[in-house]
Amino acid sequence: MSFQPTNDEIDLEDTEDTVENIVLSRLNSIKARGRMSSVKSAGIETDTQTLTFKHTTKAQERTRKRQQPIKLEPLPVLKVYQDHQQPEYIYEQNRWKLRTRGILKRSPSSAERKSIKSPTSFAEPQDDVKKKQIRRSSEAAFAPSPQKQPRAGIGRRGLFGSRSSTYPTYIFQDPEEVIKANIRDPLQIIKIIRENENLGFLYMIPAVPKSSIEYNTYNLKVVAYENINKNDYYTISQKAVTHIYNDEIEFIEVDRWEQEYLYHRELIKIPIFSLFRKWKAFSVWRKNVRSTKINECRKSLQKDLFIVHPYLRPALLKINELCYQLSFMGLYYIEKCHTYTLQEFKAAQVARLQEVRERLEEFRNEAKEVVRKACRFALRAAGFVPDDCAFEPTEGMKVGFSDVLVELPSYGDSEKMTYTEQASKRHHCMRLTCFIYLNDYLIENTLHILTVNSANSLLNYLTDKLKRTPSADVIQKWITEEKPEVTDKKGAPVVEKQEEDESLVPMFITELILTVQSLLFEPSMEDFLDGISDSVDNFQNTVLSVPNLVPDSYFDAFTSPYINNKLEEKTCGPGPSLSSVFDDDKNYHIIVYQIKVNLLLLKLFYIFSF
Repeated sequence: MSFQPTNDEIDLEDTEDTVENIVLSRLNSIKARGRMSSVKSAGIETDTQTLTFKHTTKAQERTRKRQQPIKLEPLPVLKVYQDHQQPEYIYEQNRWKLRTRGILKRSPSSAERKSIKSPTSFAEPQDDVKKKQIRRSSEAAFAPSPQKQPRAGIGRRGLFGSRSSTYPTYIFQDPEEVIKANIRDPLQIIKIIRENENLGFLYMIPAVPKSSIEYNTYNLKVVAYENINKNDYYTISQKAVTHIYNDEIEFIEVDRWEQEYLYHRELIKIPIFSLFRKWKAFSVWRKNVRSTKINECRKSLQKDLFIVHPYLRPALLKINELCYQLSFMGLYYIEKCHTYTLQEFKAAQVARLQEVRERLEEFRNEAKEVVRKACRFALRAAGFVPDDCAFEPTEGMKVGFSDVLVELPSYGDSEKMTYTEQASKRHHCMRLTCFIYLNDYLIENTLHILTVNSANSLLNYLTDKLKRTPSADVIQKWITEEKPEVTDKKGAPVVEKQEEDESLVPMFITELILTVQSLLFEPSMEDFLDGISDSVDNFQNTVLSVPNLVPDSYFDAFTSPYINNKLEEKTCGPGPSLSSVFDDDKNYHIIVYQIKVNLLLLKLFYIFSF
């Protein structure tokens, strides 16, 4: 079918361009002929086939514009956004909104402009125009009122703007034709079932599975009876739609079903419903990734951390408790309100350190027992029998603060184990060796803190003594002041006893020896410094006397086990070094130095007190 455009549909601008091009081409051809004649008259040979123009025509501009390469936009979305922000686009959108609301009238088209410009529109007499207006007003006055048209929509969304009646008419003779047409639009299916009474009713099932993002109650397709799911299918007739689901029947009229579908179609345009599937997919993905990472971290922690191990945790807590109780024990002893000689002070410190050594030995023995029992239980829980004890199916062990009674499996003797079992036992013994190492570090840290706290406490005691040093006036008053005498009932003179302040009680006694040549002190300052330095060094020697647990033969069943009737080499080493910690502790060295400085100052105070 050919299409012939009318005069109203021809664009005036194109017509004007065409006419202009024809005129220009004819003028150029006339000028070219004049030039050619002038050239021939001059006897100069020219190319008669060349046609030149003085200026560029619109047709040439359009041709060159088409021949230009297409400009590629690296960011199309940004280009669209920039175009939408241009003033021309914004003005055009505002004009369109005003036209749709009826505020701004539409500009006349080219055909209307042509009809207005034509002289025939002005040829009609003015009397004929008045007669036509009077005739139209009289016809409108006596004409019946027009019938009200149904509303095109409800509210702003226009829910009934595209009902089933707007679809074209389809004629089907058999349900098989409907099935082959593969029609899934509910409105179109309603149109077909209403206009084809011979079809009776149709079977429908969901067009996509429930796991699909396109699944909804109204996404249906027409199928034959053989292809329906007996537990979930639909039937549609001219009267109603029936939904059979697990022996339950839901009946709804066709008009109501159509109306609910229109509501559903508009509701899913709301962002919270249209994006729900994406949000749900992202939420499920995020939860799965998060739970997977948490489970991996949990397994890693349970594998590597001893504090979460069910058999090693009680022992670790017990060792921490013993270390906490040990940290309050002091390494020196000074009696209040008592003045020591240097020998008495050194003897008191030696006695105190002897008690500390006995307490540390008890602490280590208890820690050894707790750690070995925990290692035995952990190895038996893995299914292996420790080398230093026979297998007993039921054993009571006191670890930490509870009694544990369990029945553990065993792989049997080591010489009967497979290669996999041997590797497993070697791995578990290495982990238990690391556990013993961890307890060594806990004990070493406690002993280091104990030594530093004891030295710091001694420094604070000496500093407090130094702060209470009397001034020169007080010392002079002690020399010149006479002590009052009191007499008892018998009349014997008695010096009144004055209560002395504890802070003014001297800490050490020293003798002043006056000779002809010099003034000597006994013991001397060097003896005082050596004696205090020896006491502080004994702090360090006392805690260093506690050996580590790892190299102890008490734990050879775990640090050097028998595997495949062969003794494994002990590779754990001597354990952590506490002496290296003392050497690297600058704070501890500063405390020892400050003790010696304060001792020198106190020595001067005692000299003046004499």
